[in-house]
Amino acid sequence: MKSNDTHFYHRFLFTPIFCAILCGPSFVFGEDKTIATFKGDESLKLWTSVNDGVMGGVSKGGFARSEENTLLFRGELSLANNGGFASIRMKPSELGLNGTSAITIQARGDGRTYWVDLRSDDQMAASSYRAYLATKAGEWQETIIPFKDFKLQAFGRELPAGPIKPNSINSIGFTIADKKEGEFSLEIKSVTATSAKEASKAAEGETIVDVAKAAGNFTTLLAAATAADLVDVLSGEGPFTVLAPTDDAFAKLPEGTVDALLKPENRGQLIAILKNHVIAGKVTLAKALEAREANSLQGSKISFQFVEGRLLIGKATLLNADIMTSNGIIHTIDQVLLPASKEMKELNASQLIELAIERGVPLFNNGDIDGCAAIYEVTIEALRTMKTVPQASQKVLLKALEEARATEVTRDQAWILRTAMDQTWKVLQSQE
Repeated sequence: MKSNDTHFYHRFLFTPIFCAILCGPSFVFGEDKTIATFKGDESLKLWTSVNDGVMGGVSKGGFARSEENTLLFRGELSLANNGGFASIRMKPSELGLNGTSAITIQARGDGRTYWVDLRSDDQMAASSYRAYLATKAGEWQETIIPFKDFKLQAFGRELPAGPIKPNSINSIGFTIADKKEGEFSLEIKSVTATSAKEASKAAEGETIVDVAKAAGNFTTLLAAATAADLVDVLSGEGPFTVLAPTDDAFAKLPEGTVDALLKPENRGQLIAILKNHVIAGKVTLAKALEAREANSLQGSKISFQFVEGRLLIGKATLLNADIMTSNGIIHTIDQVLLPASKEMKELNASQLIELAIERGVPLFNNGDIDGCAAIYEVTIEALRTMKTVPQASQKVLLKALEEARATEVTRDQAWILRTAMDQTWKVLQSQE
């Protein structure tokens, strides 16, 4: 991420790494190992607080045990004197996490984003393995973060190290450093380690569409995808990253907007809006935050940034991130991301192919073969609904889709789809 070194946050804090996965019935867990609970005052003796006063800052942060046997991490963040962080952590001790693969945290926050810090017995004192913990104001959440998604960092730099070794972990902590002055509060019920399967396998067999249906709060999005003939695409191999507006997000649109978009004559606009919520490939929030933006399939640049303590995707607030499915990732947002007016114009078949190649080739050349193949697949599905594409070309496109989906090598899939698009483009050019 780009920074300006103005505050301590920019100079000393760490590159964002976040892979908080929504817990649902699709996850399969082994035996959990308790790291921290707070059922007695004795449990507090295991914790300590470290704030930016060590660097001259004036932020206040501390912890206490509630009557409900939870740990309250709260205080007031200040950016004065180049400060801007408050933290708590367990004192080093033998945790015995060998054989586990993820951390599960039950917590209730204030809508701000915190960091989870892991420390091991073989690292520098000024470094930690770090991942993001997003919260919803006043809501209890269970967040699972695989160890493989923590990255060792110190003083704003990622260190050349592999994933943390579970058997070396001797401390866990929480940090607030979101550049937003004011009071903060994070309530923690428990911290456990689990032998959960990796998220991609835990969601095996459940596609983006399956997970969205099971969630129950994406009915409008699914209805729109059905009207736009995109359900089969989002149920395919992908991979795709979907920025999924909830039903409440669609309800914020002007009255009558959704009904109008679902009409057949407005299908072009509906497709443009939905494609603005899809990114080719698997883009975790960590990757998006590092890049600060990503291109949607519609061609828009979608920004990822912190603003006043909120994590914004475009103009929408992030609600849940990195919900893993068998064919991609879902990030849940609270607003519909409307493309710019000029991007709402429906492209003709030739322009659609040209845009797909323009977006796909750089991904392919940079090693993101999955992303390239995903763009080509969506494009071909769209071409097959266009009356201007001749029947002979429709057969070529359908055959390419079938061959690509029967091939396990993604590079071969991309080339099969690209060849079919090239052939179709030549036919279309000869008719113009």
